[in-house]
Amino acid sequence: MSFKVCNEIEKDTLIELLDQYKRIEKSLSKVQNCIVDNDDVENDNKLKSIIEKQLESTDVDMLSIKRTEVSYSYQKERFIPPKKAVTTKSTDIQYSSIYFNRLEKLRPMLQEHIEKKHTGVTIHKILHLKPTGEECILIGTIYKDMELKPNILKQYAADRDLKVAPQSSKSYISDGDKLYFEDDTGRVKLIGSQEIVDGLVTGLNVAIRGKCLVSDEFEIHDIILPGVPPQTYLKEVEELNDDVYVALVSSILVGNPNSIFQTNLLLDYLNGSLGMNTEQTLVSKIARLIIVGNSVHKEDEPPETFMKFNTKKEILEKQKKLARPIKEFDSFVSELCQTIPVDIIPGTTDPTNTSLPQAPLNVCLFPFARQNSNFNPVTNPYESFIGGRIFLGTSGQNIDNAARYMKSENKIEILEKTLVWRHISPTSPDTLPCDALDEDPFIIEHCPHVYFIGNQDQYDSKLLKGPNDESIRVILVPKFSETSTIVLLNLKTLDTTPIQFDTSTFFPHSPSTN
Repeated sequence: MSFKVCNEIEKDTLIELLDQYKRIEKSLSKVQNCIVDNDDVENDNKLKSIIEKQLESTDVDMLSIKRTEVSYSYQKERFIPPKKAVTTKSTDIQYSSIYFNRLEKLRPMLQEHIEKKHTGVTIHKILHLKPTGEECILIGTIYKDMELKPNILKQYAADRDLKVAPQSSKSYISDGDKLYFEDDTGRVKLIGSQEIVDGLVTGLNVAIRGKCLVSDEFEIHDIILPGVPPQTYLKEVEELNDDVYVALVSSILVGNPNSIFQTNLLLDYLNGSLGMNTEQTLVSKIARLIIVGNSVHKEDEPPETFMKFNTKKEILEKQKKLARPIKEFDSFVSELCQTIPVDIIPGTTDPTNTSLPQAPLNVCLFPFARQNSNFNPVTNPYESFIGGRIFLGTSGQNIDNAARYMKSENKIEILEKTLVWRHISPTSPDTLPCDALDEDPFIIEHCPHVYFIGNQDQYDSKLLKGPNDESIRVILVPKFSETSTIVLLNLKTLDTTPIQFDTSTFFPHSPSTN
């Protein structure tokens, strides 16, 4: 599918029209009242005639779009950690509680599956294992011992020697990887097929059916996963009589000199300044925009620069350099919020905490955008109810990190597996930093209708069907700075359409529809 303009306009003439559109302030009355030189009368009359024909043939006001509205509820409390008491000691904050809480919450689901499919098999603790040759079931947590994983001791040794710590590789997989299983009584080494080992990551809570060997190892016969959680029925979905869309975009990288043109095209498109009848009708049905991380450009610096002593002048110049993209992003969002509600999920390049859950971007950074009620900075991960649909998403760190444990490079499959695991980020806090919380906020307790991650190399989408007829649309939102592509999601049908901005023709088009 591609966007088409009226046949009355030739392509070259249309580009000329767009070039002059802002000069006449996008208004027919402005053209009628403007003063021109005698040599330009013929050209301006031609331009005036073109605009008159287009205004007569369109049913949508080009200057003021009536935006479709849908119900919205942001689940703010889920990913905002409770404030710790001032008297809390740093030694009281431990990561063990997040693992124990994760296991206790998912244990009932595992036991339910065991009762249905594995009746007659005894559930044992690791401490009570004996090499009797009989099958039994263990419930606990997977741990992958991998040589290529980041090691705090190696990093500490590098710091002591005043050397730059080695950068973590793209994949942690090596021939010497070992698989262990832990519960509250002990740890045992697992033996199984390479296919099973490659499909697991550290932090998963599963039940394992197998038998204890004389070598004190446990042989895997079957792995029982928590499964897809139930999906909540929401009445608002049935009340959607027309197509309504939510736009998803990630890695805008405002402040990047290489993507200024694409960013301006995106702004004009969402504000209704691009295209004619067909485009504006579609844009008017976009009820909300979700910016999925990496909104602010951040220049890469070699690790050696952090060890360099900076003068006061150099520090001030660096601060101004860092603040410039944030100011530009404030201006960008401020214009967007004039016409559309915007949720902003933080990412790795954005000015907030690194560990998950990432806090919303501070409103003090947005002196202009924060004055508009459409401005809504949110957490990463993010959950909300939009038009009766449950949205769950992240900026992509969780899937990117989990992919390092697995041989599969298909991100859509890994995203699908997290639903069956019932956990957004099982590798936290092992290799993906997260806050030391008393409870694990990353457990998926109810199945979303839309599950997305941002900052991916390319667009992908898939409609999943759960065992109880759940419908889940999973989406990989591509990097806008590299692909010039956003994703439109239809709330009524859960269909997705990628919209790519072609800078050579000044128009958006859709390469495919899923």
